Amino acid sequence: MKARHAMLVALATAATLAAVAAAGPDAAKQRVVITMKALPNGKFVLEPMQAGALERDTGTTAVGYKRLNVVIREGQRVEIYRLTFVLEGKRGTLTTQERNEWVDAGGPFVGMGTWKVVRGTGQYAGVTGGGRNATAGLNRGNGAWYAREEGFLTVP
Repeated sequence: MKARHAMLVALATAATLAAVAAAGPDAAKQRVVITMKALPNGKFVLEPMQAGALERDTGTTAVGYKRLNVVIREGQRVEIYRLTFVLEGKRGTLTTQERNEWVDAGGPFVGMGTWKVVRGTGQYAGVTGGGRNATAGLNRGNGAWYAREEGFLTVP
């Protein structure tokens, strides 16, 4: 009986250790905020919100976008877009892709959605992750744009 109990404890311990090892280290995940101004061709700041491998970075932005669809939700027009941002910073280049939904706020257009990393160089090489975003386009979307991406990035 004692041998059977010891064997079960050993198997449970081995399974737990294997699961923890497969999950990978949580320390590699880092919360970041990326603020972009004066889009479509403007400036960005990547600000780590906790300690980790990624360091603060600044640089220029370029954006490409495509309208995917227009829908009416409860009487409100919603424009659905895919945006690809290329952030060229002092520490490397980070490319992110957003999917967001824009609505008319009576002057500016505002949007919310999700974003993910597509690729990176320099300190961003091999980085994965993403999160949520909020955007605003002044002058009914024809003026300057502002965007903020918040989320978690994992460094290999």
